Amino acid sequence: MKRFLIQIFVFAFIGCTALAQDNAYINVTFFGSSVCRGADAEDNHGYGWQLFNNGAIDTVKYKYFNSSTGGDNTIKVEKEDRIADKLYPTEPDIVVIGLSLANEGIRNPQNDNGREQIVEQFRTRLLAMADSLNSMGIRPVIVNCYAHSYFNKAQYDFTKKMNRIINTWKYPSINVLGTIDDLEGKWVEGYVADPGHPNTVGHQEMSYAIVPSLFDAILLGKKTPVLDWHKSYSTLVNNNKIEHPLSFEVESTMHSFTLSFRFKESGEGSIAGFVSDNLNHSLNLKGHTVHYKDLSIIYPKHLKTWTHVVLSHSYANQKTMLFVNGELVGSVMEQLSPTKVYFGGTASMTELKDLTLYRSSLNESEALDLFNKKFIQSSLEFYNPLTKSVKGKDLQNYAQSLTMLKIDTQIVVRCNKIEF
Repeated sequence: MKRFLIQIFVFAFIGCTALAQDNAYINVTFFGSSVCRGADAEDNHGYGWQLFNNGAIDTVKYKYFNSSTGGDNTIKVEKEDRIADKLYPTEPDIVVIGLSLANEGIRNPQNDNGREQIVEQFRTRLLAMADSLNSMGIRPVIVNCYAHSYFNKAQYDFTKKMNRIINTWKYPSINVLGTIDDLEGKWVEGYVADPGHPNTVGHQEMSYAIVPSLFDAILLGKKTPVLDWHKSYSTLVNNNKIEHPLSFEVESTMHSFTLSFRFKESGEGSIAGFVSDNLNHSLNLKGHTVHYKDLSIIYPKHLKTWTHVVLSHSYANQKTMLFVNGELVGSVMEQLSPTKVYFGGTASMTELKDLTLYRSSLNESEALDLFNKKFIQSSLEFYNPLTKSVKGKDLQNYAQSLTMLKIDTQIVVRCNKIEF
C-alpha cells in the first residue's frame, strides 16, 4: 500500500498536467478491468464508449480514453504500475474507476470472514486510489460493483454491502448493478456474453446508469450530496389538479430508474409518476391506500406520520417494484422508458419531502436503506429534500447533476419550517 501511494505522488505532476493546461476539452479516462474496457461488447465498445456515442455527452468538450486492463484488481493495478504506465499518459481530468469484487477474489473464500477480508481489501485500496487521485486534482468517479453469473447469495450480499459502503464516500458513483442484475446477483438473460461479462446491449444498459450531466456538475464544483436531516417539509397546493406539478423532461435515454419520496397529509389523486409512450403511469392515493396499477397497500394516514415510497423500474428484468416504508408491496411486469418524471399530481394538497430520482433500479435492500435514511448517491439524477423555501420556476437540484424540476405556474409550493 505504501508503494502504491508513493507511486501516485511521484507522478502527481504528470497527473495534474491536464488540469493545469487551458485546454478546450476535458479528458475522461475509464480505468479498470475487462468490463470497464468493454470486453465482449462489439468492437470493445463498452459502457464508457457507449456513453460517449449515444448523444448524451458533449464530445467536443469531453474526450474519451480507456486505459483498462482485463483481469485487473486493486493489487494488480499497483503491482503492474497501471497508473504510471497506462492512466497518466491519457492526462486525465476525470477518472472513472471500474474494478470488480469478482476479480478481487470474492468467489474464493468459503465463509463470511474470508469474504469480509476481500471486501476490506477492496474498500481500503480503492478508496486510497480515489483519495490520491483527488489530492492531485484528478476527479474520481467510482463504478459500483456489479453482477457475475456464478455469484451465490453470500457473494451477492457482499457485493451489495460494498456498494453500500461506496455510497458513503465523497466521490460520485454509478449504480451499474441496478441495470442488468437479475436481483439474485447474476446477469439478466439476454444481456450476458459469458459469466463475467455483459454483451453489447448489457454494456448499453450500464451506460444509461451514468448521469449525463455528471461531468458538467463536477467541473462546476457540485459536491456529492448527503441527506438533509432537517424536519422541515413543503406542501404542494394544486387546486387546478395539474397532472405534473413538479416535472423533469428526460432528454437522454432512461431505461432503469427509481423515484423515491416521503409524503404525509394528502388529498386523493396522483402524487407522483412518469410518462412513457405518451401514457401516464402514476402513484395514486385512494382513501387509506397507496396504489400503483394493480398494487396497493394501506398506509397509516390517521397517525399523521411520514410514508416513504419507492418505485423502482428494472428495464432488463421488465419489472416495476413498489416499496412502501422499506417493504416490497409487489411488482408489475412491464418494460418502460420514461420521457418525463414528476412529483406531486392531481391531489389538491400533498405534504412532501426527500424527492429523489435515480438512473438505476434500486433493489430491496437499497429501498430499505432509503427508508432508514441511509443516503444513496449512486446514479442520482435529482435530489431536493424540500426543507427550504422554493424560489423561481425551477426546483433546485442538490445531486451532482444539472437536471432541474420545472414548477408549474398554477401550483403553490409552501415551505413548512420546523426547528431542527
